[in-house]
Amino acid sequence: MEGEFTNYCKQYYELLQQVDEKEHRLIDMIDNALPYTGQTDVADLDAILHCNRRILKMRDLTDDAIEAKQETEGIILKILEYFEIPTNTHLTCEVPGLYELRVWADEENTVHCYKIKDLAPLEEDENIITIPFTDKRNSWEDDEEFL
Repeated sequence: MEGEFTNYCKQYYELLQQVDEKEHRLIDMIDNALPYTGQTDVADLDAILHCNRRILKMRDLTDDAIEAKQETEGIILKILEYFEIPTNTHLTCEVPGLYELRVWADEENTVHCYKIKDLAPLEEDENIITIPFTDKRNSWEDDEEFL
């Protein structure tokens, strides 16, 4: 069973990964954007507009992930403050069946979170049915609905 603080640490670690992926994707999209170089064909302008809209959508998704990360960081800082845990005190957080994390806050109230090691998956209980779930929001497929 995972506790409240463990869940916040897990969420923060996963958000750090998402922000990193989304920022790299956004930079890649900007670097490969179609430039306007005086084209006069409306079809060319439509392609540029489509490309720019995809970049704007990715920027919004990146901003949302950054905001969620900052909110979670604030909660972690409040928990550390509640327990009066000094800055730079490294805490170990085991997320059962996934990984072990090292979490701490520095003097500037920045939370650091690193995966130390992967853990063996939990044994499956024969009385529990597991339904695989794919979260399409985190995929990078070039899907019109997504971008």
